[in-house]
Amino acid sequence: MKRWVAIGAVLLYSAGAAGQTPAEQAGANPPATTSAGQSGGKSPGTAPASALPAADQVLAHYIRALGGEQALRKITSRVMKGTFEIPAQQITGEAEIDMAAPDSFYSLVRITGTGEYVEAFDGKAGWSSDPQRGVRQVTGQELEELRRSSQFQHELRFRQIFPQVRVVEKTVEGDRPAWVLEAKPPSGHAEKFYFDAERGLLVRHDSTQFLPEGEVPIEHRYSNYIAVDGVQIPSLLRHKDPTVEWQVKFTEIRNNVAIDVRKFAKPGSP
Repeated sequence: MKRWVAIGAVLLYSAGAAGQTPAEQAGANPPATTSAGQSGGKSPGTAPASALPAADQVLAHYIRALGGEQALRKITSRVMKGTFEIPAQQITGEAEIDMAAPDSFYSLVRITGTGEYVEAFDGKAGWSSDPQRGVRQVTGQELEELRRSSQFQHELRFRQIFPQVRVVEKTVEGDRPAWVLEAKPPSGHAEKFYFDAERGLLVRHDSTQFLPEGEVPIEHRYSNYIAVDGVQIPSLLRHKDPTVEWQVKFTEIRNNVAIDVRKFAKPGSP
């Protein structure tokens, strides 16, 4: 779900923040939380290295918390629909995510009076569309990041997606203890995943979004998990970057839905 940052960025530009690159905006408006291990103003002590669990232990706990590998492998597609909101700008709309194994992805935000913001990956090529820039092909590092985050069974393929993984500290996210896992992909920046130390579920993900205008550091927080066909899925996604905060509340989640493959393809593709 991290791909929604591109939509947030485009909405930001349409709201009048264009004229500065994301890097310039970040310098003028640094995020309130800039380092792993600090959440909500808290600065908990770091556990000694000898007390940290192995990365595979944390990931195994995560799989169990989601419902188990067997339950996850039974799901081959998912459609999620809900509401999109940027509270500070009083912007609201509809949101949708369509995903299919192994790596097809489509996201849509529809804003009343503004238009539709789309980002998609069909397994080979990535594209996006918005009222300001129209349809464009995603390339370079932005494409690699899109390809990586479009993996449907991301949690089961974590070690393949991120060859270098290690637990770096124990911190507090919200008001609960969390293990911070640093994961390095073959290319691009390292990312950090925060897992509830007791429940095992993913509660936060820090990464860098690559856009034509520059790189944007982002934070995604996941909460309000609900069970759908035996698999735990977060129904509330909150996004934060140096320039905008938004959230998506999913009110409809369906698994193993037949999705027309043409939905993932760039308009005009043969």
